[in-house]
Amino acid sequence: MHNNWYQSSAYFLSSFALITTVSEKGITTIGPYQLSFPFGVINRREWIVISRRGSNTSTNLKRVKKCAMHWIEYDQSKIKPIVDLGYPGQEPEDKMKDCPFELEETPTIAYREDPDRPKVIKNAFQVCECELNDNPEDFYYKGTEHTEYLLLKINHIFLRERWRNNLDLGDDMKIPNMPISFGFRNANQFWFAKHKKAFWLPTPEGKGAKHDAVMYIANRIDEEVTFTENACKQLTGIPKVFVKTALKGIIAEAKKQGITEINQSFVEMINQKRSGES
Repeated sequence: MHNNWYQSSAYFLSSFALITTVSEKGITTIGPYQLSFPFGVINRREWIVISRRGSNTSTNLKRVKKCAMHWIEYDQSKIKPIVDLGYPGQEPEDKMKDCPFELEETPTIAYREDPDRPKVIKNAFQVCECELNDNPEDFYYKGTEHTEYLLLKINHIFLRERWRNNLDLGDDMKIPNMPISFGFRNANQFWFAKHKKAFWLPTPEGKGAKHDAVMYIANRIDEEVTFTENACKQLTGIPKVFVKTALKGIIAEAKKQGITEINQSFVEMINQKRSGES
């Protein structure tokens, strides 16, 4: 098994992020990163980025702790320039000389007077404005002499209007046509692909807890809060291993609102609220 095993000794595909940061001279630069993944997903909202140690992006991030992550739709004409943006050792001025992307001010008005906040890519369909969390109590991984691990707290997520509205379309939702990376292979090749139309499958039926089992558990968690039968029927699709956790969350919300009997409408309200948050 060789170094960079995911692309030298195995196959791994993913999307990639284009990360903007500000150099010491105040220039917004772009670095492409395949190894960028959701990290904190419940309560905390974070990305983890694996970077070459000493890259422009990591150097800028560790200095000012601010960046923006971008995702673009597939455009064959942009792939080669993206590869060029990732070439190591370039000075920011040289790197951005032939950049194919137009940059614009951050959508966050409060950030526009901050010289350490980078500009954003105008035609990105999704942007996450982030800040570096380098508190070792939250996350620490030593890395190696060649790599470092950057924990990025998400400040804001921006979507183009079409894709923001798309999140609310339910069964009619579409998925952006994002370029896919297979990484750097054969010592001199960057591999990419585009995907076909995405499809979805429904949640498996008949595998969750039955409503009477849910009710049995629900009405034994807290003496002050009870569940009606119809409320429990709304929760039968939850995998059995998550039932108790889900019920405790619903009970906590009920107590905040001074509710002692949880009915169907309350559960539906909770479900709707959580769907909106996602």
